[in-house]
Amino acid sequence: MHTKTVMFALGYSGLLPFYATALWICWPDAPAKALAAHAFVVYGTVILAFLGGTLWGYAITVAAPAKYSRLIVSNVVALFAAAAGLLDSPLVACLLLALGHVLVLTYERRTADPNGWYLTFRTRLVMGLLPAHALLATGLGR
Repeated sequence: MHTKTVMFALGYSGLLPFYATALWICWPDAPAKALAAHAFVVYGTVILAFLGGTLWGYAITVAAPAKYSRLIVSNVVALFAAAAGLLDSPLVACLLLALGHVLVLTYERRTADPNGWYLTFRTRLVMGLLPAHALLATGLGR
């Protein structure tokens, strides 16, 4: 199996927990909606922090000074994710996590090879997870 195939499978299947918990919140008679909202935020926190880690890992492949800024950004992303995950409001956490994903993608698009398959993949993943965040926010706003 090719690395890209595994990455695609893991990346796209990684969207499922976002949609499962967001749809659960929107289901009118669903029990344990608070637990589903908490699960969404925890999962979103883990995924955003993971993306910070990918920036760290990529930093070893670039030259200074880009290496140093990438290392700093990777830590900021992880801390931002943790801070969002610690909020009492799942709605605010959800919105901040969505913002974090957009900001990481924006950073990646400015600093990575624009012709590479990875940016296309990352863009599709972010465009795939943003509707789940909107769905959760809508469900929480009811």
